[in-house]
Amino acid sequence: MTGTPLRCARPARARARRLPLRAAPGIVAEARSVTADFLAGVPDPLVIADAVLLVSELVGNALRHAGEPGSLLLVRGPGRMRIEVSDSSPRPPLPRPPHGPDERGGLGLYLLDRLALCWGWRPWGRGKTVWCELGLP
Repeated sequence: MTGTPLRCARPARARARRLPLRAAPGIVAEARSVTADFLAGVPDPLVIADAVLLVSELVGNALRHAGEPGSLLLVRGPGRMRIEVSDSSPRPPLPRPPHGPDERGGLGLYLLDRLALCWGWRPWGRGKTVWCELGLP
């Protein structure tokens, strides 16, 4: 797994959607719904499913490990989508390999590493932003 701040080019001619995140019931489901709506019209349902899964994991991790998430930013340009989740914790994401089938954690960054073209993190205010990019058809 990478786990290092990588750089991928921001899409030119991009559309963006921001969702403020709060520690409230249903926020992960709302983030998934916003992501699916943002990708409406993408001809490959697996790409949409991957994006929704990664948003769910990143927002869930922000809630679980930071407690006070900041925002979800979705950016879509030709051939790429960028997902950014900001939170209030300055601690970097620490990838760890999943253990057994009964393990309740450790899969989020593993999935990120497997599904995203690239990913990384950067400091943001007093917290951080974890981001990834997916290819779009």
